[in-house]
Amino acid sequence: MTPNELDETMRSTDAGRRLAQRRPLADDVFDVVMDMLMNHSLPPGTRLNIESLARTLGVSPTPVREALAGIEAEGLIIKEPQRGYTVAPLIGLDQLHELIELRLLIEPPTAAAAARLATPRQARELRAFARTRGAGGEDPAANRLDMNYDATFHDMVAELGGNALARETLARLRSHLHMYRLYHHAGQAAATKPEHVAVARAIAAGEPDTAHAAMEAHLRTALGRLDAVFAAGRAKAVGVGSGDPGT
Repeated sequence: MTPNELDETMRSTDAGRRLAQRRPLADDVFDVVMDMLMNHSLPPGTRLNIESLARTLGVSPTPVREALAGIEAEGLIIKEPQRGYTVAPLIGLDQLHELIELRLLIEPPTAAAAARLATPRQARELRAFARTRGAGGEDPAANRLDMNYDATFHDMVAELGGNALARETLARLRSHLHMYRLYHHAGQAAATKPEHVAVARAIAAGEPDTAHAAMEAHLRTALGRLDAVFAAGRAKAVGVGSGDPGT
């Protein structure tokens, strides 16, 4: 029996369906730790002790170990011989600029290709998703949910563009993860939503030039927002506007 046949057989029974619906404990641990990393409850450079995390979360070390292995693959923690896991440093602003400059070479042409290739059903799905936004209210996981929304939208456009290598390259950059982790307090998703809608609308209309321009404008505007957040944070740090000369 093949794995697919075994899976189908298992899901054909009530007990099998209940088992398939259970969420692995490691996934829950993954989500909790990811939220702590994205929102800096676990700051860069923090040493992560598996036993200590397990006690804090009220689970055994096994799901923690499995979750950390998955998070390491995302680049948020680093495993060192004889030292265990450490929270990875934040990306620098210069590196973030380089990431977005690379995306500017790939994503506007990809959006144009998506406008040529997307079926009506695919275009409707993209427009519907663009309007959802990732999170809302006071959800403590809002930052990561917003990051997932942003990353998923761009991945959907890349998939519709039909270039598998371009899509894989964008996924490997993990730029959304870096952006939302660096500016975890900035609430980027609310600002990006109308820009996503504009890109999706151009793709749905079958207008490659408009889709290209909308995606380029979105990326450049996003970079401008991040620069402004950085400048405001730096000004606050040196006391600009508070009577402190910042010397």
